[in-house]
Amino acid sequence: MSKISAVLLLLGLSWCGTAQASMEVDILEAIARQPAPSQDPDPLYAKWSRVAFHEAGKVYTLLDYKYLGHSRVAPGVDQQQFRFWVRHQGVEFPLIVSIRYDPVSEKLFTIQMEQERRGNLQIL
Repeated sequence: MSKISAVLLLLGLSWCGTAQASMEVDILEAIARQPAPSQDPDPLYAKWSRVAFHEAGKVYTLLDYKYLGHSRVAPGVDQQQFRFWVRHQGVEFPLIVSIRYDPVSEKLFTIQMEQERRGNLQIL
């Protein structure tokens, strides 16, 4: 009985090793077949972010930046808002840049830059 048990044990172990190796190969092949992750396209606000950086950078030294959000101001008028931490004449402060544009044609209407004070930031 012990010789038969030993043979069955060896056969079982060799089969398990083969099955495990086969599963590993299958997993590696599945990973290799997956398409490479593509780079995400720019977020919808990327164009307006570049405009805000450009305009604010003309006047202020830009230190930090945060996207605040998008809102529909009126029919045919959308707004993107950004908060910059800026330095001007040795003083650092938050600056709100609001860009209004036509969402269909992307025609720029206005760029407003205003130092943020308590209570003057509109909630989007």
